[in-house]
Amino acid sequence: MKTKNFFILLGIGAFVACLFLSPAVSQEMAPSTATVMEIKGVASFMKEGAAEWLPLEKGMVLSEGDKIKTGPDSEATIETAGNAKTALLTVRKGTEFTLKTLRHDAAAQLDSTLLDLEIGSVLVKAEKLVGDSRFEVKTPTSIVGIRGTTFEVNVAQ
Repeated sequence: MKTKNFFILLGIGAFVACLFLSPAVSQEMAPSTATVMEIKGVASFMKEGAAEWLPLEKGMVLSEGDKIKTGPDSEATIETAGNAKTALLTVRKGTEFTLKTLRHDAAAQLDSTLLDLEIGSVLVKAEKLVGDSRFEVKTPTSIVGIRGTTFEVNVAQ
């Protein structure tokens, strides 16, 4: 009986230790950025907390919380960079999304990316993720997580 209690306590202790020591829950993750690589047609962005859309330009550096919008017959290519791994986002026509989370921890080699896709389509070409890194796309009805692949997420009106 004492042995069972010991293992239960050990199991709970290990669980609690994992919660506090796990790199995936690290509070040390610093904000990362994304770079606009190419624009075809009309695209714009809005800084977090701002009230107006501004023209998106090639070479522009975007941050966590920024919103991106493409017009009809338009497309933008955005590169996110992390711990020696990248993802290329092709933002299709009529798309609006937010770079909700762009974080990395160089020491732990962790990246966390969350795109909040409101409407439209985003093609993602992501390199294989390292360790407990995450790359997710949230839509109004689901969350898609990947480990390294090419995929497209569409949200219709």
